[in-house]
Amino acid sequence: MIEIVTDEHLDTISSLFKNAKEEIKIISPYLSIKTAELLCEAANNGINCSFITRFYLQDFLDGSNSLNGLQNMLNAGVKLYALVGLHTKLYLFDYEDAIVGSANFTESGLSHNIELSIHFKKEPAVDNLLDYYEDIVTKVSDAEEGIITQEMIDDYKIRYQEKKASKSKLDGDTLITGIVRGATLNKETEKIRNDLNVAFKEIQNSVSERLSDPVYSALGGDTSVISYKGLRNIILKFSASSKNRADGNKPMDMEAFYDEGKLIYISNFSEASLKSAKTVEEGDETFFCVHTYDKNGKGCPIIVGKGFFRAFKSSNDARKKEWINQNQWLKDYPIYCVISEAKIINAPVNCGIPLREVVDALGYKTYMHTRENPDKYPPERVAKSHGQRAMLSLSPEAKDYIDERLNILWEKYGWIPYKSE
Repeated sequence: MIEIVTDEHLDTISSLFKNAKEEIKIISPYLSIKTAELLCEAANNGINCSFITRFYLQDFLDGSNSLNGLQNMLNAGVKLYALVGLHTKLYLFDYEDAIVGSANFTESGLSHNIELSIHFKKEPAVDNLLDYYEDIVTKVSDAEEGIITQEMIDDYKIRYQEKKASKSKLDGDTLITGIVRGATLNKETEKIRNDLNVAFKEIQNSVSERLSDPVYSALGGDTSVISYKGLRNIILKFSASSKNRADGNKPMDMEAFYDEGKLIYISNFSEASLKSAKTVEEGDETFFCVHTYDKNGKGCPIIVGKGFFRAFKSSNDARKKEWINQNQWLKDYPIYCVISEAKIINAPVNCGIPLREVVDALGYKTYMHTRENPDKYPPERVAKSHGQRAMLSLSPEAKDYIDERLNILWEKYGWIPYKSE
């Protein structure tokens, strides 16, 4: 028998949990505390329980998933699996009942504001769904980080507290992180785990899905709206200044120092820009932009390369180092972030990409803050956004544009590699 479940999700799911005798298998990117409690109770009663979910740090921060819930389930003996790019919602009870729902069956896929799932009872489709579930478990179990362990949960508990204690990256907005763990079953999901920009898009695309998931909502899941404006994982980092421009006829030099016997390359901030430096996270991608003069002698910022940052630490202050005694300029720019690795064009700075070229090509889509407010940012205002800034958050569109242009410049001029120890 096949039934349509609309406004009675809680009663249907609760009844299936109560009547299960042998096993409960669930696939859902989201976890409510009530779902965790039901699974723990079932596992404590001797029922074989397993749960496949997403393991995105952002999901825990915004309440879409629960570290405490996963911890309790792990303690109760529930088998936990993590799958990157997960959107499936499937609830299997014993070998007879299955609840299936997806974005296609809810508000985002229908023209009316209704919630809908399909309940299969003793149908041949249940066997097919069980095979589907077991196939995923086999693949996830064999993959890296596919099984959620105590170590993984403990690591996220630390990261969770650090993020909760941090200030929002954009005043008034929610702190966003692209940290993703779990098994990847194809090249597209590998991109989600390994590319912060793709992870950001994945998080954005899941908002309406989470809000319209009927089972998650019925079991007490958080359906409040989350703001996704604040991810700062693509950074345009400026050096020199409009008042003291660098020589455009020379290549950009990366500043290198020895710290506790190890060679590191750094990017500097004024003390007034400490707040910006503190937002830098491990693996943040950055493009280096020098305030200089173009080949026509006109002052403008020019992009000359890219790299990746290490997370900012409170000890990243040159005033605490002996370097400052040999480098007077550090007194004006004492705060720094370590650059893990970078590639700079092997050519004078004025051979790079003028920032105005990017702005002319993309307009309001250049930066994250302008991308979210196109009506407030006509081209002339976007062009002035870099004024008095130590760094700016670039949009994914800007990243793609600059990457393409840099590849052309690297083919023409070659590049100089840098890597911190």
